[in-house]
Amino acid sequence: MKNVILSCAVSIALLPATSWAQEDAASAFASRDFATAKAVWLSEAADGSAEAMLGLGLLADRGFGQQRDFDVAFDWYLQAAELGLAEAQFNVAIMLDAGLGRERDVGEAQMWYTRAALRDHARAQYNLGLLYETGDGIVSNPALAAYWFGKAAQTVPAAALREVTQVTASRTLAEPDMIFDNVSTSQVEIVWNADPNANATHLVEVIEAPRVDENYGAPTISVKTVTSGILDLNGLPTENAIWRVVNLANDDTDYAAADWSSNHAIELPRGRITLFSDPAVKSMEDAASVFASSLRQAGYWVQITDDVPKQSDNFYVSYAYASDQQLAQAVAEFLPSTEQITPVKQLLRSTQPGEVTVNLSAFR
Repeated sequence: MKNVILSCAVSIALLPATSWAQEDAASAFASRDFATAKAVWLSEAADGSAEAMLGLGLLADRGFGQQRDFDVAFDWYLQAAELGLAEAQFNVAIMLDAGLGRERDVGEAQMWYTRAALRDHARAQYNLGLLYETGDGIVSNPALAAYWFGKAAQTVPAAALREVTQVTASRTLAEPDMIFDNVSTSQVEIVWNADPNANATHLVEVIEAPRVDENYGAPTISVKTVTSGILDLNGLPTENAIWRVVNLANDDTDYAAADWSSNHAIELPRGRITLFSDPAVKSMEDAASVFASSLRQAGYWVQITDDVPKQSDNFYVSYAYASDQQLAQAVAEFLPSTEQITPVKQLLRSTQPGEVTVNLSAFR
């Protein structure tokens, strides 16, 4: 980002703001009684108030009632930012972008701008657009620049004036580069780097890990987006989850995925397999249990269901994405067949990435 643009952003970002402060500190700050404001904010910060931490950062940043100290300001902003306060996240990004209080680190600034932008902080959205437009310290990404300018345009007039030349060359698939994740029962926040030459659409998958010998379920979160992060403040039912980001082909025929992540020592699946079985046929139900046990021992997650889709009548093993053909072939080796090779078929949009289905009724 060019210095002249950045310096303007800094001056805007660090103007006194009191709407987030407690009444006593806000009144003291407004009357320029910075000693009282600091004392109140120190007490509130000790109790975990992110807003008070932001106020203390502002006092040190601007030198109100004390010597100006960017290092101290950064530390206070960072504490508030880690608690999820968008204004503090923006200030951390500004300081990292400008090299104030810390060495300049545009990659980290990008991450903090994104986290604030996901919380609808318009100036963070605008500055993030500038980073992606100029490529000053990161790889430029015109598509994401245009996206974030569009988000900021209603609040930041300068954003509406930005015209970004879009990439017209053919897009490819690329594994997303994960740069931040916080997945818990309180929120789901994931940020990644998107290759500027990759397809624009990404899929975020969060799935609860099943217990031993239990069916896996549908993803807790399955969200398509053209940006580089998601924020869901509803959180998860439990912390026993895995997640990843997937770059999807424009025609949904293939994908490139980042590695699965988790908070705990969860054995990651080699793949997910759905067995379609008819419970009215005892032999089929027994076979499903045997196949499921074998597949689980081999490192797959399995679910057994009788909800057989209509298009499954004429195949044995199916997959939706080209990258899962090898997985489908591997699963087919577990299954009996009257032929030398168990039939495998691609059915677009029929499964999640890394998931295949087995129609046991086809073996009758």
